Amino acid sequence: MNLTQHQNWRFRNSQSGVVLFLAMIALVVMSLAAVALIRSVDTNSMITGNLAYKQTATVSSSYGIESMVDTLGPQALTYGDANDEPNGYYALCSRFDGASTDRCSGGNLTLDASWDPGTTSRLATGTGINAGRDAYGNTIQYIVERMCHQVGTPTKLACLQAGSDLDNGSKNVLNEPTAGAPTTAADLPLYRVTVRITGPKNTISYVQAFIS
Repeated sequence: MNLTQHQNWRFRNSQSGVVLFLAMIALVVMSLAAVALIRSVDTNSMITGNLAYKQTATVSSSYGIESMVDTLGPQALTYGDANDEPNGYYALCSRFDGASTDRCSGGNLTLDASWDPGTTSRLATGTGINAGRDAYGNTIQYIVERMCHQVGTPTKLACLQAGSDLDNGSKNVLNEPTAGAPTTAADLPLYRVTVRITGPKNTISYVQAFIS
């Protein structure tokens, strides 16, 4: 083997080493890209699933709110002057406050309430609901708090009320010779309804509404 042949052989070996090194780098890059793609797909699937559950939970929460509205019915003035914890009803809105502030702040119902059906909360009822569970497998329960800081007959000083003064239509009427005597709407206490929805996979969502 002459000198020229020896040099060519060494050059070809060097080229083979560089190509192998570049191929390994390309393989690593492709592997990282594949892992990133898989993680992206998993993340998108998780987000989609969470959004779908939130939508379902929001729809299901209406059963709890409607159950409370049906329970109130025409009794809004006198309903629940005292606590009825087995049915998830509290005449005091400060029951779950962290301190006795009488501010009806609600505290943290996700932590302070045990959500034990028949003891501190009530299972929802209605069409398609069986033992508090809807067709999607969600268990729906709710807690109702009257927005008052003392039990008994609701008063303006003790309760947050939804009543308002009505003037029998005399406002904003020009040249009316005699305005009707003002009448007062019934002072209804507000009720805070907190609905807890537990999904088939133990995912939990909360929805809160005020009704009167």
